[in-house]
Amino acid sequence: MSDGVSVVGNLGHPAGRGWIAVAGASTLLGVALAISVAFQLAYADRIVAGVKVLGLDLGGQTPPVGRALLETSAAQLGQQLVTLKAGGREWQLSVVDLGTQMDADAMVQQAYEIGRAGNPLQRVGAQWSALFFGTRFVSPVVQFDSERQDAVLQRIAAEIDQPSLNARIDPQISQDGRVSFATVPERPGSRLRISESAQRVREAISRGLPATVDLIIGIEQPGLTTANVESVRSRASQMAAGPVALSYGSSTWDLSPQEIARTIAFQSAGGADLRIAVDPDTLSRVANRIDAQLGQPATNARFDWNGGSPRPIRASQDGMGVDFAALAQTLQDRLPAERSFAIPLTTTRALVTADDGAKLGLKELIKQGRTTFPGATAEKQFNIKLASSRLDGTVVAPGELFSFNKEVGPTTLEAGFKTGWGITLSDTGAHTIPSVAGGICQVATTLFQPIFHAGYAIEERNYHLYWIQSYGQAPLGMKGLDATVDEAYGLDLRFINNTTDYLLVGSRVEGTTLLFDLYGTKPTWDVKIGAPTISNVVPTDPTLIREVEPTMPPGRSLQVETAQDGFDVTVNRTVTLGDDVRRLPLRSHYLPAHNVILFGGELPAVEADPSSPTNPASPPGSNQNTSPAVTPQPNSATPVATAQPTNVSVTAQPTAGQPTASATAAPKQTQPIATLQAPRP
Repeated sequence: MSDGVSVVGNLGHPAGRGWIAVAGASTLLGVALAISVAFQLAYADRIVAGVKVLGLDLGGQTPPVGRALLETSAAQLGQQLVTLKAGGREWQLSVVDLGTQMDADAMVQQAYEIGRAGNPLQRVGAQWSALFFGTRFVSPVVQFDSERQDAVLQRIAAEIDQPSLNARIDPQISQDGRVSFATVPERPGSRLRISESAQRVREAISRGLPATVDLIIGIEQPGLTTANVESVRSRASQMAAGPVALSYGSSTWDLSPQEIARTIAFQSAGGADLRIAVDPDTLSRVANRIDAQLGQPATNARFDWNGGSPRPIRASQDGMGVDFAALAQTLQDRLPAERSFAIPLTTTRALVTADDGAKLGLKELIKQGRTTFPGATAEKQFNIKLASSRLDGTVVAPGELFSFNKEVGPTTLEAGFKTGWGITLSDTGAHTIPSVAGGICQVATTLFQPIFHAGYAIEERNYHLYWIQSYGQAPLGMKGLDATVDEAYGLDLRFINNTTDYLLVGSRVEGTTLLFDLYGTKPTWDVKIGAPTISNVVPTDPTLIREVEPTMPPGRSLQVETAQDGFDVTVNRTVTLGDDVRRLPLRSHYLPAHNVILFGGELPAVEADPSSPTNPASPPGSNQNTSPAVTPQPNSATPVATAQPTNVSVTAQPTAGQPTASATAAPKQTQPIATLQAPRP
């Protein structure tokens, strides 16, 4: 009895109140469960009431319906504009252009999970909130295409970025020749920070649209300031404050302050340091007059075939020239403290000396070329003999590049040549006019033919403006195998000895026949040369043309040109050694030539049919009358132009054990009419 009275009588005891709390909680839990059950029944497979996404009330909608409604709203939202600002400029782009897309699936799923996610109490809490308090918002779920967004910002950066500029020193030469060095101040740079700006754009879009974003600009400070370069500027001014005396032996040359200023370069030494450097390439250009007087190219010894026992006929000579790299370093190190310097020289050894006859290994005649020049003017005959004599005995070492112009030397009146005849180009076609060293192209042609037939790698060959019939004669000639040269205007004949054996070039004149002999060891490759392929024939007008030539004395006449059709021609050469094949399509383009006779003084009366030339078959440059010979002088009023080059592009293929020789020559640029001295036929 006492125990029962005790329990009933102590409801106010804490233990009693605990029972009341438990009973209350149980009641609330029951109500919650009842509400949860009611919720589940009311919103089965539907979004809870009061839920909004992107301003749309999706409450009571199934997820598929909600997604369809949301996609339309998201598409409209994608056209909202975002304004980007930087450097005082603005760019407006749509959300889509910025690579941003609303994730409708994720937002519908987020809305559907309200009242369903979490533990039971969390679910009940969400359900009660929706039931009693209404609107609940779902945060936008956004997807960002980082590559597309960065590309947009990169385009903006290209418009606004400015690199920092270091302070620099600017050499200045006034019209009166005064030299000074001005300091150009530095300039800070600015650069759009792509990654940081992209993050700011994403944050702004996530907060809501439309949005305005200030892009982030970084400032770049230059490495060299005006203060950094002032001492260097001062030294440069002192270096060019006066002339520099250069000497070799008893000869002296001065470099002017202007020339010194042009050689001075300023180089960054890292960080905030700047140093002065004298550029050797610029120095060689401003002081090339010194090298022209001091320098001499290396020349090989020359030999006579002598029946297979080569005999030296000219000693070798080592080359010498100004060592511009050493001179530049001297000026750089010792100016302005000193202003007088000895010129350092560099030496180039000759490839072949007079003692090398035994090692040349000359075994046999490889190929011979010949042309004739009967009836040629005395001037042309003289020039042919002189040029061929300057080539006789030339040795081309394995892998060496042969240059006709280099081996012959200057082709000037001062060098001993006479004025003959050359070809010019005008608005009316090709013409023959007086030209110093006229005739040496026959020498180049006669040498080119055996070189071509023997299979050596052709590096450069240029054709005449019109075809000269005598150059196609036997034994090696055919249409398209001529060569024109003009040292003054860069027209050369060059080939590479792309074998492992020495090559000896022998030349001689027998009467009116010019011969070139190639001695050495016959290459083992196979050479096939096709017949000339003629196309685009342009018929000539055979009417005799009679002209007065002011450089000829009265009473003299000379046929300088014979009628010849114009045409294009290709001669294909294939050189094969095992698996190595070299192909050369030798192309030429010839203009029509005409029957032309020049007269000194005035034109004589016509005594015969003008269409019948004195001797149409005579080669250009022949003299068939008995008028006294004369050395014509160039007519400065006659417009002249260069010959057209052939398009030679060949890669010489090496043979086993032979050096590789790349023989690719681009065609020379066509020169304007009336600007160049004529090439010599």
